[in-house]
Amino acid sequence: MANLAELGRCLAGGLRIGLLFVAFWVGFLCGPYKAVAGNPGGACYCSLNNRVFWFIQISDLHIGIRGNQDSLYLEKIVNQARKVIEPEFIIASGDLTDSTNGSLLGVPDGPWQDEWDEYSGILAAAGMTADFYYDIPGNHDAYSDADFAYYLANSIQGRATGQTQISWIREFSFGKYQFLGVNTADHSGDPFSFDWPWGDYAGLDEDELDFIESRLAESRDADLTLVFGHHPVTDTGYDNDTWLFYGAQEFVGLLDDYGASFYGYGHTHRFSETIFAGDDYTGQMSGQGLFYLNVASLGESDNWHYAVAAIDCNGISLVSQSIDDWPVVLITTPLDQYRGDALNPYAYTVPASAFNPLRALAFDTVPFTEPATALTYRIDNTGEWLAMQPVAGQPHLWEATWDASGLDPGDHLLSVRAHGTTTRSDTITVRVAASTNFPPVITGQQPDPIQLSEEDSLTVDLADLVVIDPDSQYPDDFTLTLYPGEHYQLSGSTTIVPEAGFSGLLLVPLTINDGQDDSHRFLFKVAVTSVFYVESGGSADPYDGVGCGGEIPCYNTIQAGLESAALRPADSSTIVRVATGTYSESLDFSVPGQLLLEGGWASDFSVRPMGTFCTVNPGEGLLTLMKGQIVIDGLAIE
Repeated sequence: MANLAELGRCLAGGLRIGLLFVAFWVGFLCGPYKAVAGNPGGACYCSLNNRVFWFIQISDLHIGIRGNQDSLYLEKIVNQARKVIEPEFIIASGDLTDSTNGSLLGVPDGPWQDEWDEYSGILAAAGMTADFYYDIPGNHDAYSDADFAYYLANSIQGRATGQTQISWIREFSFGKYQFLGVNTADHSGDPFSFDWPWGDYAGLDEDELDFIESRLAESRDADLTLVFGHHPVTDTGYDNDTWLFYGAQEFVGLLDDYGASFYGYGHTHRFSETIFAGDDYTGQMSGQGLFYLNVASLGESDNWHYAVAAIDCNGISLVSQSIDDWPVVLITTPLDQYRGDALNPYAYTVPASAFNPLRALAFDTVPFTEPATALTYRIDNTGEWLAMQPVAGQPHLWEATWDASGLDPGDHLLSVRAHGTTTRSDTITVRVAASTNFPPVITGQQPDPIQLSEEDSLTVDLADLVVIDPDSQYPDDFTLTLYPGEHYQLSGSTTIVPEAGFSGLLLVPLTINDGQDDSHRFLFKVAVTSVFYVESGGSADPYDGVGCGGEIPCYNTIQAGLESAALRPADSSTIVRVATGTYSESLDFSVPGQLLLEGGWASDFSVRPMGTFCTVNPGEGLLTLMKGQIVIDGLAIE
């Protein structure tokens, strides 16, 4: 979506469309920028308590297996757990059915329609919809079904999309988040085998990888990207496991190139979490890796049946939970220094301050009736438990201010305990700094994105950033650091020079420093566009320097400028600037990329007085709007 404040400012100059009904999609200008679809390093220790959401991941449901755990536990997830936890969505990462139809020997000899009927019936009875429940196939859904016909005909997402891979976006006032479900199951249609790898030649083919890359590229402006599949990407070290036998290197390369933060999978029926940064099989990742979550089996495991993951100020936290174990409690701020036994490279240190924020989510089957004792916390498993308070307007979220001023620098345990139907707790490791200073937090930029002509440069200023810092006065004594990236060069320390011929979205990593500490790394957005000029005094040759005050290319009709814009690549961005005047012509907006059509410029394009228009009178002609994305600013079409 466009930045609404900026779009409103643009259109306030006056847009009149009369006589014709014109419908079009309005979006901001963005173009290709490989290597970003998220910012894993964007987590920050933030006092804001309104930047949190959460979801549930389940896997290996095995509907149809002998016994009743499969159906009973799925019913509990989509009914009781959904109502109590109120997640943003549920993701089911494969082996939706068992393909055994409850046989005594447990041999997957399906597919069986009875299993799929039971699966879809449970979901329908619970009111699951395609914008809330996301299911992808696993190997048990693929045996003897090369075309995934049963998945496509019976799953929520298969019926809704007609595809075996899915992507979805969640946008909030505080950020944009991309989620992607990939199909790692085998396409051979082989039946189950008693010999390893059990007929499970898992992998991602060229078409699947193309889908993944296209979705990652489309949302390169996302704050975080989280990906789900059924299989691990590499050998787990367990003899009976299978993993991606083809496409693993390309897949991990895409996750690395586009800055994915998370890969959640199932298949092994074990719970584990770590940081995966590549290995000899997949190739090493150039970044610091991603959160690598293995969810146990809902339908078969003895415990850890599902995971609740939360995003708070762009930091990811999670807890694995067993069915019927209540309450669920999850610390969301600060971040745990570890993911399993691995050091979390995206966790921050916390200051040795007496005013550190602490937030946790708590869910129970009955309301917490005693706020003074419902959620409490303590440090290093010693001392009294101190009360947390519910956050107004944020169901399930609790907060407190905790004192680290007397702690030695280094690692400490921070525990939150929930008293409800039973007593349960969550404990994390925090790293306390020697300093009492709170690092600054960049919460946004204005405007977002900044627009820049491809022939120009941009000097970034502290005033372009929205910053909170509780113990420093911004921007006094703050400094700004920009870092190298793709499709631009740095001139000096704060000036961006786009690569020649590039148009699209630049994502420029930067930090600020308050005199003591750096902020988290923020991706500053710059929309670089090609600029075409239109002025009725121009000539037939747009490059002869006649008209438009010498600016080139200069066209003498708006349609000529649009036709040139239509020749640009599909992922390009273009501004067509039109001098004040009346243009009697038909217009065809069939531009494949993104287009901003600006009217009201002076004939030499030196200024653009507010409140001026250029008028388009199509007469008996037509306006055609199709394909790309368009913003019209300062034109009257009458």
